[in-house]
Amino acid sequence: MPIHRTINLQDLSDTDFERIDDVVMRCAYAAQNQFGHRFDERIYENDVAARLRAEGFEVNTQVPVTVTHGSFQKTYYLDLIVNQMLYELKAAKGIVSEHDMQALHYAMLQDVRLVKLINFGEVRVRGKLLPNAMHGRSRHQPKMRISGWQPLSDSCERLVQQLNSVISDLGTHLDVRLYNEVLVHLLGGEVNCLQRADVCVDGQTRGTHLVQFHSPQHGFIMTSFHEPQPNFLLHCQVLLRHVPVLTGLQWINLSHSRLEITTVTKTEDYTTE
Repeated sequence: MPIHRTINLQDLSDTDFERIDDVVMRCAYAAQNQFGHRFDERIYENDVAARLRAEGFEVNTQVPVTVTHGSFQKTYYLDLIVNQMLYELKAAKGIVSEHDMQALHYAMLQDVRLVKLINFGEVRVRGKLLPNAMHGRSRHQPKMRISGWQPLSDSCERLVQQLNSVISDLGTHLDVRLYNEVLVHLLGGEVNCLQRADVCVDGQTRGTHLVQFHSPQHGFIMTSFHEPQPNFLLHCQVLLRHVPVLTGLQWINLSHSRLEITTVTKTEDYTTE
């Protein structure tokens, strides 16, 4: 099993969720009334957990979930589980898209259809229910597009094979940083894969830039853009132009169920109108 859960959650009915959530939100408001909105996240987590236990609920905090692939291992910690319902807590000025993505990432790891964000950092507690539309085996069937891909070396072939293995094992829709971390690990870890390369203008060095290498002359970049990004190709071309050691890049974009690999080289013109 590539995803090792401490607690296996069952999907709740809407009625069960509402029954639990009514009490959770009441406790969340009480916690903020007690502490205001400027404390660290863990203060609210501990206070809400204590209030819920006093109400007779089964409560777990900082629940570990470990992801493995081969020798790679990473553990995440889920903030709050209340009677099988997953909550992600924040103490931020406002809820942003990165918070949504993190909460949905945890829902994917637990393979449940609902997760709720609760933010204590605003003047009034804010809750946001997020539906996880993709769970189960459907996450293991990506739509792959490699029409813009070409192997620049044997290492490019291995990179694609490793990527396919990771996605087949873990499924799609997880945080793109996780897939990138796994690839870096498979390529020998940060000490071998991440290197600073000279950045030059007209033969003069301006400094160095951190590059992810999968071979001595080829790098890779992983993103999760949901819309076409023609300008990103231009930025890749600029990178290649000013980093002499690089002769090509493999740009991997994983957007939900769509996987696209594009090869960028120094000789191609990606100018757009």
